[in-house]
Amino acid sequence: MSDPASLPAQDEPESWDDATLAELRLRNLGRLLDEVHVGFDRLALSYLHEAGYPGMSAAHTHVLRTMQVEGESLTAMSERAGISKQAMSKLVAYFESQGFVEWRPVEGTGMKLVHATAEGRKLLAVGLGALKRAEEDYFTGLSAGEREILRDLLARALRKTDRPAEQSGGWRRRRA
Repeated sequence: MSDPASLPAQDEPESWDDATLAELRLRNLGRLLDEVHVGFDRLALSYLHEAGYPGMSAAHTHVLRTMQVEGESLTAMSERAGISKQAMSKLVAYFESQGFVEWRPVEGTGMKLVHATAEGRKLLAVGLGALKRAEEDYFTGLSAGEREILRDLLARALRKTDRPAEQSGGWRRRRA
């Protein structure tokens, strides 16, 4: 962790006023990324509702983001989603009750994996369509080329800064 005294500062805090602080907070890259994330997810979720899945919540998107057609373990799904195994278990139980997933045994292991059913594969297709539509609508002010540049820049930033959980103190937050 860096020593706060060694961090570069634009101006000395004594020269800041409330308007300067407000502007710095509004234009802080982390806040902007968070606001885009929340807004984008809300829009995509609204499109899922329009498509006939009104029972889907923001929490349910953790399952959509991590389920595999060919099967996945609950542990792997929860790790990729950044939520507890218990929370993922509850979400998967809802998906199972709706007929979107089923548990299938892995022969000779005693393990079971979560598999998408035919209805689950349909939901995944609708979900991908909702993501594409949300991208088009949410980023309507950006050209396709600008969206691709944004996607590349964010992917590059993630590759540069993404560290295993043990290096980041285990802190990982996902908005539900």
